[in-house]
Order: sequence, then structure tokens, then C-alpha cells
Amino acid sequence: DDGQELGTMYLDLHPREGKYAHAAHFTVRCGCESRNTNTNTTSSGEQYQLPIVALVCNLSPPISTPTTSSSSTSRPTAVISHSEVETLYHEFGHALHSLLSRTKFQHLSGTRAAMDFVETPSHLMEYFVWDSEFLSLISQHYITGESLKPTSKRIQNLIRSRNVFRAIDVQTQVVYGMFDQTIFGDPDLWRNGTTTTTTTTTTDVFASLHREYNVPYMDGTHWHSRFGHLVTYGAGYYSYLYASIFSADLWNTCFAAEGGTGGSGNGSVLSRKAGNAYWKEMLIHGGAKDPNLMLKAMLGRE
Repeated sequence: DDGQELGTMYLDLHPREGKYAHAAHFTVRCGCESRNTNTNTTSSGEQYQLPIVALVCNLSPPISTPTTSSSSTSRPTAVISHSEVETLYHEFGHALHSLLSRTKFQHLSGTRAAMDFVETPSHLMEYFVWDSEFLSLISQHYITGESLKPTSKRIQNLIRSRNVFRAIDVQTQVVYGMFDQTIFGDPDLWRNGTTTTTTTTTTDVFASLHREYNVPYMDGTHWHSRFGHLVTYGAGYYSYLYASIFSADLWNTCFAAEGGTGGSGNGSVLSRKAGNAYWKEMLIHGGAKDPNLMLKAMLGRE
């Protein structure tokens, strides 16, 4: 709004040897009020330590492409899949939460928020990469530079594909959340088998939950051994599915209502009004305000 610096974001987007193998947002330095005169001054005259964040991903590495369709010269170009774009914007949602919060204390800055709520901004950003207007804005042919039109068949087919196998995807997330809750719960409820000589393993629990929730499972596998969120989200992985309810409501009520895919308005999902409200009523508070109050302010209802 006022042209002041918001913070710093580092992008480490492509793989290299020895690098962290997944995609994540990391806070290098939280934002907070500061007594240090060397920090930035806000529009209200307060000294503020600006946040520093990093987006670490492993998107497809750049490939050599012609500079034009008839050119013999080439340049490195990052050609990434739509799935990778969705991952990037998911992590960007976390980054915005950190960059745009303005809290008094650093431990309440940005993503230092309630576990039930912290995935809401990241899920919300995913909605943009399934919107025809936004897809047209960010899409570009890697050689000709031509963008896809919002009404193009390619974009419309892509949007329709979002609901393919959606039910099994949700059921799988339920299994992951229940597995997380189970192994971080009372171990006596699952660790001991039916006899004194039998011990139930985490693999047994994982397989049992798949069968209970009718999700296909391949015997002899142990996918959960690479389930990194068990370490960082212990007993809190359910929040991924839980927060998606909030983000869906925010998208449909505040952004799609302005226009865009599935929206009822004649405007744009890039509405300054909706974006500014999202910042001032939600992101700016980080974890310093009750999520229920922020949602009420955004949605206009309980």
C-alpha cells in the first residue's frame, strides 16, 4: 500500500545433490516489533523486524530450449508441470502468511499459528492455480511465449480433471490423519497384539486403517516410513484436511464470489478488495488472533 518493504523471500526451487528432497517453507527470521533502531519503521512509526523466509522446492530442473521457434540458439527454461505449480503456490501461501503478518511477538508471527488453522493460507493459494483467469495469466508456451486463453479447451479440461479420483484422495488423507493420531496416541491401544507373543507394528496399523477406510493397500509395503509429516506434525496431520474446509469457504465466499471459475460475480479473483481484506483481516495477525474471529471477519458469519 505504502511502498514499504514487506520482508525478504529466498527461492531455492530446483534439485541438486545433497539438498532437502521435498518442498517446504522455512522461516529464517520471524517478524516482530523491535526496539532496535536499525530495523524498519512502519507507517505508524513503530520499529519492526521484517521477516525473512525461504521457499525450498525440487521442481523440474531447467531444460535447454530454443529462444524462438525458428532460432538455433537456446536458453535454460524451467518447464514445470501443473502439479508442481500447485506445490509451489501451496508453499507460497505459507510464505505470504509469514511475510504479511505484523505481530508484536516473534513466536506469534506468520505460521506460528494454531495447528488446526495453519494450513489454511497454503490451501487457499492452491485454488488460484485451478482458476481459468489465473491459469491464463501464469501460463506461457515455453518457446513461442503464447499464453492460454481462459476459455481454451486445454484450461477447461485441466480444471475438470481436478475432481478425478477426488473421493479416494480425501479418504487417503483421512487414513494418514488417523494413522498419525493412532501412533501418537496411547501406545497400549495398538502396540500389543492379541497374544503375549505378538506385537503390532506401525505397518500393521497402517495396513489396517487402509482396509477400515476402503483405501487400496499393497501388502509388503511401508509407505509411512517416508511420511515426513509424522515428525513435524506429530498428531496434527489431520489439520491438512481440516484446514481445507476453511480455505474452500474463503475461496468461494471471498474470491470466487468476485468472479473466476465457479464464481457468481462479474469481477476477478485477483480483486484488490478481496486480497486486501484477506491481508488485513487474517494474514496480518499471524498466530496472535483466534482463527474463529478471523474467519468470522472474512466470511461475515460464524
